Amino acid sequence: PANAATDGVGNLVITAREAEGLTCYYGPCEYTSARLLSANKVEVAYGRIESRIQVPDGEDGLWPAFWSLGTDINEVDWPQTGEIDFMEYVSRIPDEVFGTIHGPGYSGGSAYGNTYNFPGGVAGSYHTFTIEWQPDLIEWYVDGILFHTATPADVPGEWVFNDPVFILLNMAIGGNFGGAVSPDLTFPQEMVIDYVRVYQGPDTAERFEATFVDDFTGWQEITVPFTAFSRSAEQPAGAPDDGLTLSDVWGYGFKLPTNSTTATAMLDQVRLTAPVEATVTNTDDSGPGSLRQAIKLVANDGLVLFDPSLAGSTITLTSGPLVVNNKTVTIDASAAPDVTVSGGGVDRVLVVEATGNATISGLTLADGYGWQLGGGVINNGTLTLDHVTVTNNTMGTDAGDYWQGGGGIYSGDGATLNLIDSTVANNTAAWSGGGVYSFFNTTTNIVRSTISGNVSNDVGGGVRALGDVEIVNSTISGNTATGWHGGAIFLTDGDLTITNATIVGNIAPDWAPSTIFVGQYDPSFVPTFTLTNSIIAGNQWYACEPFASGNPVNVVSGGYNVVQDDSCNPAASDIITTDAGVDVLADNGGPTLTHALLAGSVAIDAADTAVCPATDQRGISRDAACDIGAFEFVP
Repeated sequence: PANAATDGVGNLVITAREAEGLTCYYGPCEYTSARLLSANKVEVAYGRIESRIQVPDGEDGLWPAFWSLGTDINEVDWPQTGEIDFMEYVSRIPDEVFGTIHGPGYSGGSAYGNTYNFPGGVAGSYHTFTIEWQPDLIEWYVDGILFHTATPADVPGEWVFNDPVFILLNMAIGGNFGGAVSPDLTFPQEMVIDYVRVYQGPDTAERFEATFVDDFTGWQEITVPFTAFSRSAEQPAGAPDDGLTLSDVWGYGFKLPTNSTTATAMLDQVRLTAPVEATVTNTDDSGPGSLRQAIKLVANDGLVLFDPSLAGSTITLTSGPLVVNNKTVTIDASAAPDVTVSGGGVDRVLVVEATGNATISGLTLADGYGWQLGGGVINNGTLTLDHVTVTNNTMGTDAGDYWQGGGGIYSGDGATLNLIDSTVANNTAAWSGGGVYSFFNTTTNIVRSTISGNVSNDVGGGVRALGDVEIVNSTISGNTATGWHGGAIFLTDGDLTITNATIVGNIAPDWAPSTIFVGQYDPSFVPTFTLTNSIIAGNQWYACEPFASGNPVNVVSGGYNVVQDDSCNPAASDIITTDAGVDVLADNGGPTLTHALLAGSVAIDAADTAVCPATDQRGISRDAACDIGAFEFVP
């Protein structure tokens, strides 16, 4: 009651006071206040939510708020649950209120919001703070004046605001947003709430029902399959009649048999079991049958498949990238060849969050646009691309920095990226890593894949990495870095291992014209580049640039390489020549383009057979005397 009570005239008052004789986790408590929440009491989705509030009038350090959190916060945590700040006020900025959303990839200081300005200050008068909320749209109002809107297209990550929320009212003191508490701030301070109102349209949701028999004692888990549900006889006015789907469940209830004289049922938890398999049946951006909906609905370790009728079609995303979060999912389009998922030149195509693990097969990810990071894909978790093409994506920036890049794919701190039988081609980065950018502490595995025709306006035309990279049976061809070294690869602060690769026709600028750059930001780290059974030929100027800013950089030849010059610390078994005998990049069979070996090439039958993979990049079995590079010559 000292911190939350009615005032006798119809208002609810939250009062912040100086603490006396109380102990907090950090020592003696300094202040007391209150937070009121409607969780498990009133939970809503969509409608008009408003409150008439008078914020406290005090010096710096006050932070009253009217806001919401998703009802699934105990399952998915913040910010995945979604936070809507209907109103936040901090007394250090006395003439503004904030309206904001926080979600995955746009929380805290990166949240999406706006402010409303009060020329005479916010405190001292009541103001009505409102949101109007519908699917894929939130609008903020102050005293009936619209000042902010948010849609899925406005945020860089998953839109998580189409699910129920509970409402909170509280007043904090200090904190990361409230700021330092002024020594002139006096107490008590009051946040006065006239009312909180929720307006919603009539409930027209379709009703379904099922029964089960309680023939046991004690606790027991009950599973009721969806096939057991039938349409209820009683329906609200305006209810549709379109069958039971798994898209949304807005509520549930339980009813005991009417003939029960005395009965008690205790329920611990009710869960909607996600399907282990979902099928994409249309090219819609969202809704039933869409790829976005399938990813959202499928269970952890689930499988997303494609209807064969979608072969050759394009899914154009209009409400932001596809997002994989808090689950492991396999997306397999092999039954519908040549499906393209397009960002439409407006937004990137895919985001895998840190808690996500995605394996994608048989898709083309194209025409994405990302600001500063990942034109086509951002991977902060684990991503495996198998028989996937990432093409024609663009990463933009207005002022480049070392952390920016990834025309095709950006792999974030600690992430793992696996490219298998895949192509990353014709992507552009306004800064580093035209094809792929892998940040600190990453693992990047490139197997039987081709990275070609990508352009970086800084370094690493094909690949820019600050973590470990392994390249096997792969082709890196025709990439361009326009700013500095690494027409093909620019690596720092990680180890690079290349085996049976073909690296041909890459370009770096005349003032820094290396094909592969290996260096370090951390002078205490010793990066190692190991090259075995590989071709580096026909690239502009020279092959390798070891660049030490502290401890030496190790360039190790595992032998049996064909290299255009002696810049890669050649072993005795290496062949130094300007004519490796490779053909142009072409379709020579297999899922990716390759450089065929010409008859008479010095690379034929010249590799270390103990190291050669069993097949070449195309999947063709290698001879007993295998060839150097990614291609096995078959007479």
